[in-house]
Amino acid sequence: MTLLSVVSYHGITVISGLATWVRDWSADPGTTLGAGCTPAIDHQRRFGRDTVGVREYNGRLVSVIEVTCGESGPSGRHWHRKSPVPMLPVVAVADGLRQFDIHLDGIDIVSVLVRGGVDAAKASASLQEWEPQGWKSEERAGDRTVADRRRTWLVLRMNPQRNVAAVACRDSLASTLVAATERLVQDLDGQSCAARPVTADELTEVDSAVLADLEPTWSRPGWRHLKHFNGYATSFWVTPSDITSETLDELCLPDSPEVGTTVVTVRLTTRVGSPALSAWVRYHSDTRLPKEVAAGLNRLTGRQLAAVRASLPAPTHRPLLVIPSRNLRDHDELVLPVGQELEHATSSFVGQ
Repeated sequence: MTLLSVVSYHGITVISGLATWVRDWSADPGTTLGAGCTPAIDHQRRFGRDTVGVREYNGRLVSVIEVTCGESGPSGRHWHRKSPVPMLPVVAVADGLRQFDIHLDGIDIVSVLVRGGVDAAKASASLQEWEPQGWKSEERAGDRTVADRRRTWLVLRMNPQRNVAAVACRDSLASTLVAATERLVQDLDGQSCAARPVTADELTEVDSAVLADLEPTWSRPGWRHLKHFNGYATSFWVTPSDITSETLDELCLPDSPEVGTTVVTVRLTTRVGSPALSAWVRYHSDTRLPKEVAAGLNRLTGRQLAAVRASLPAPTHRPLLVIPSRNLRDHDELVLPVGQELEHATSSFVGQ
């Protein structure tokens, strides 16, 4: 027993990994993934201009910002792109962790990329479009225009107990988080991308997009992946020293036809007064992932269900996924591409 508590596999001890896997395996995926995804409310500050959806669970709050490559912002905003390619500067997002008297627990950058053609259709298919023998579609893949669709959100997490003074100066708990959300939107909007707060109704859409084609009630946690009704979902964490702009871009577009949807999460927190970041990625595929896709990545052994839930815009009492991180330096030029990928044509043999 002492030996098992010392021996580690991919960064976690054998006992810890087994305990986590047993907890995941014995848990009901629908209940686990649904925890914290409570109905949100729309809130607008007394002198604010935006309606912001706020979700509360066990005394914790979250709000969400959508980042796009739009040429024009919401009504009344003048948005000018300063870069030919829409990019989200991670340092600018990290600056939002501390805003005057408001201290956020963390900000997650969640990017979902769905590949075009059949994969895009399958990822957005409803449960009714699936049968025991698989996905049904009367439209051939060769008849579709292929477009890799990318959407990016920022999930702001706040613990009101750490912001007592800030809450006292405002109307309510929700108003405090909304103030931080609006400020971050203003700081990001127009730098090299467009940003806007997400409403309460849109928060449910974000839940579905982050889950991709994962149907919680049809999922079964495994040691290395989640098996669900139309394939596999496999998560990995990224070595902190490998978190670069090039790596994040490569994670979104793996050179593997098996991957239909990719979900990349970059977590920003405060560590000893400085911002720290960590990252993990989830691949959705029809079959088990080939080994080359996992090259250079670290398996989230026994923590596949936790990895999915950690990417959702749901408040939590404690971090659901603890992985190694590194400090984010002021001169760090880490960026993430945002917006939809360019469309390109496909030949008819793809659907054959």
